[in-house]
Parts: sequence; C-alpha cells; structure tokens
Amino acid sequence: MRKNREDAIIVGGGLQGCAIALFLAKAGWQVTVVEKNLAGRHASGVNAGGLRLLLRDAREYPLSVRAMEMWENLAEFVGEEAAAASEVRLGTSQIAIAMDDAEMNWARVRISDMQRRGIGSEELLGPEETRKLLPGLSSSALGAIISRRDGHANPANAARAFRDAAEAAGVRFLERCVVREIEPLGGWRVRTDAGTIEGDHVVNCAGAWGSEIAAKLGETLPLKVLALTMMVTARVKPFVTPVVIGIDQPLSFKQSAVGSLVIGGGISGKPVLEHGTSFTVMDRMASGAAATITAFPALAGVPVVRTWTGLEGATPDGVPFVGPSSRHPNLWHVFGFCGHGFQLAPAIGETVAASLVSGRLDPRLEAFAVDRLSRPRENEIQGG
Repeated sequence: MRKNREDAIIVGGGLQGCAIALFLAKAGWQVTVVEKNLAGRHASGVNAGGLRLLLRDAREYPLSVRAMEMWENLAEFVGEEAAAASEVRLGTSQIAIAMDDAEMNWARVRISDMQRRGIGSEELLGPEETRKLLPGLSSSALGAIISRRDGHANPANAARAFRDAAEAAGVRFLERCVVREIEPLGGWRVRTDAGTIEGDHVVNCAGAWGSEIAAKLGETLPLKVLALTMMVTARVKPFVTPVVIGIDQPLSFKQSAVGSLVIGGGISGKPVLEHGTSFTVMDRMASGAAATITAFPALAGVPVVRTWTGLEGATPDGVPFVGPSSRHPNLWHVFGFCGHGFQLAPAIGETVAASLVSGRLDPRLEAFAVDRLSRPRENEIQGG
C-alpha cells in the first residue's frame, strides 16, 4: 500500500529519470515519475544508441566506465527479456576519423593526454589500419582514434526497459501529465494535471525543459535547446561494423543489421519547446549527409528514406548538471546531457540514487555540480 507522501518525485521520464527511479525503488523508496509526454519520447528514445568511451570528457570518464559495465550486464537490472530487446552490441568498436591535418594533430594530443592520465581505452590508428577497419573510407583520411570496447544499443527499447523495470519495482508513472507548480513547503508539493503530490525530495530530470523547471525555483542553469536529427538510408550491402564518428565534422553513423545506415552527427533541427515538438531542417541535414559522403564517397546517391528529431538540452561546457540544488535542500537537477547521455544513464541512475539514499554525494558526481560554471576549470582532457 502506498504512503500518502512520496520519498521522491521525479520530474521527467526520460532514460535518466527512469534509471534513477529504478535504483531508488530498489533501495526501498516510494517514487513517482511525472512525464509530460511518454517515457523516453525525446532524447532518450530517439538518439543513435551509441555506447561509447570514445572521446568522453575527462569528467564523464569514471561514470562512463561504470556505465559500460552495467550495459554489459543489463539483464541484472532490467531482466533477461528486456535486455535482449535492448540489442546491446559491445566490442564492435567506435572510431573517430581524422580527415585533415588539424584533426590528426588533435587526435595525437588527445591520446597523449589520455596516456598521461593512465587511461588506455583509446588507440591512435594510422591511415592503413583505419582503412582495413573501414572499407570504402576516403583516401584523404589520415587516421583515427578507436575505442574497441564500444558499441551501440536500441535506444527506444532500452528506454522502455528501464521504464518497465522501474514500474515493476514499484515506481508510479504519471504519463501525459504536466507539472504545473513546484513548491518547497516543508518538503515538496508538486501540482500536476493528475492532482497534487507531496514528497520529501524532487529530482529535476526534465531534459530540454530542465532549465525552465530550475528557473521556476529561482536557479539559473543555462541550457541551449537542440532538436537532434537522425536519418536512415535505404539498405546497402554491409560494409562497416564499427560506429563511425567525426572529430570536428558533423559525422556519426552506424550500419544496421539489415544494411541501412543510421546517420546523426549532432545535427540540430528546429526545436519548438513550448509545443514539445521539433522539426527537421533540410540544409542542416544536408551537411550531415555531405560529411558522410566526404568520408565514404561510394555512399553518394544512397537515398534517405526517413528522418526524425528529439529535443535535448546542451550546457555551455558540454557536460550535464547532476547534483543537489545550490538553493533548496532535497532538490536535485539531472539534465543537460548534450546529446551523449544515453550511455551514461545506468551509472547516473545508480550514483544519484545512492547519493540521495545515503545523504552523501558520490565523488564521481562532483564534477557536474550545478554551480560549477562559476568555478575555474583545471586539468581537462580534450574530448567531445
């Protein structure tokens, strides 16, 4: 039987919110997730599904390593059937290709920085080895960075897996339900379309809307709203196994099991946040297609058969806000994953939940403090 008061109210039912809810429920907390659309509708379920250590910002690396372990053992958290449906494929590699001297020099500096810090997940490849792994790669490519442990998953199914596992653990989901007001009154009172909910903690996992939620509570957390765009081509003969990304180009693609190419690259369409939707922008999509053709000339003429977009938020320094509010006790902000939060989600869920339950901040989250933009940044590794 549910208590009248929640231990935690999570605003936003994306992958981060569902993962946090799951681990809180496993710790014995009573949790409600309020989602204005359907769980996983935006960035969580419509991204490319990349599982990468490759080119991670140094601040994300400890969490990313833990997350990779969790993806490798996904059934432990969401069950065998849901894990199988999530189509996790690790060990297929991700490769960041260098198409000019500037990118190759950047790659050398990146690898040097990583080695200096004792991080050995990335390797520098010369042009011949790169072309062996990527048949059809342009002769102008000078080399690449590879992370052999990396891979990909099915984002929509993975988001659903965490949502369903959380619900099975006792989490209540209120979907298609808008949060109208959040009041810090001896705890928290959250007024929604489904009624008023009272709880001890609020976790703001509102994604592209996260900054708006924070602003209503008196905190300025800057966020640029993006409409990340994906394209799918007609089927072509299988030719590439790794996920391919650019170093300084709008390039990211993988080949599906049926042969179609799923192309991203951080291309933003037109976000319409107030209506909860977004649209593709053709000339921006063309830049992603052009980068793909520059790298793999034989793909010229392959038709794009469908596209989609999803709303995401990007912070000024490229990593998310994850931590307690600087203004209100028992309020956390977890948003702004800049288009690369999918892989991190299991570890975010685990560490945020453990921090809330214990009352002690996990040290791996210190770098994501919501007030960090006012502090100097030191000893960074080049990364994306």
